[in-house]
Amino acid sequence: MSVRLGVDIGLRELKIVEADGGRLTGHTEILLPDGAIEDGMPTPLLTVAIRGAMEAAGLRPGTALVAIADIGIAVRDFVLPRIPQSELGQAVLFEGRRLVPLDPSSVYYAWHAQTIRSGHLVYLVAARRDMIDAVTTAVIEAELRVGRIDVKPLALARGARVADGLVLEWGASEATLVLMVQGRPRFFRSFLLDSAPDNIDAQLEELAFSVSALVRFMRTAAPDATIGPRTELHLVGRVAFIEDGYQRAQQRFEFAVRPAKAPSLKMPSGFPWQAHLAGIGLLQRLNWRSRLEPSQGGDVRVAA
Repeated sequence: MSVRLGVDIGLRELKIVEADGGRLTGHTEILLPDGAIEDGMPTPLLTVAIRGAMEAAGLRPGTALVAIADIGIAVRDFVLPRIPQSELGQAVLFEGRRLVPLDPSSVYYAWHAQTIRSGHLVYLVAARRDMIDAVTTAVIEAELRVGRIDVKPLALARGARVADGLVLEWGASEATLVLMVQGRPRFFRSFLLDSAPDNIDAQLEELAFSVSALVRFMRTAAPDATIGPRTELHLVGRVAFIEDGYQRAQQRFEFAVRPAKAPSLKMPSGFPWQAHLAGIGLLQRLNWRSRLEPSQGGDVRVAA
């Protein structure tokens, strides 16, 4: 089965991008019906929404690479001393249990480790087991095969190809902000927009206010990360489809606003890739290790 689908399940929005081999071949995006996601948990309405969106857009079934919002997850970025590779997994699990304030039996883990001079630089994701299992069930019942489940902000940063700076995806009713430092996501947050989608100026003002508040928090949470007027803010999403969108954004944000880089994948002329960078990030190969605790129902990975 060569068809792969980047399924981006947001707080209020569903976006799907279809790829066949190295070419983007289809896309769709809809607002989720009320009740499709409740307290971070999918309901049967999510399955209905996925099926309906795919049928309306003529997308083919295949392997789904799924991105979920950053609800019910914890991320830790830490250093372990130099130890043999054979002992690394056990050491990461031990440190993860110490650092993540969740019952280890109630979460799935995924991680990767980079060898540095002082040891191993580890990035660990822990996600609620019941949430991941429910998402997996919802996608399977939409007649798709789940290949991997990811955290949306991490997929977004990969799709935007940003190693340093801020990435902000602007959607019709939600947004996601990611801080990247030397290729590593140091902070991220998805949040809802209260302003109506057709009120562009109000949404821009709301985005600017929210980003400013989140950056103030970042400076406290990641004091080693320098964030100032010269920091690049890679703005993606609906800004690309609004007249003078980037110029209007530059007037409101206190950072160096930059457009997104086009992905290296082939695509039809006019394909709205700017709206699907999280889905495109899902389609990229990953170097994450297998989950530290295997699934009871199969090897459906939580990865980033």
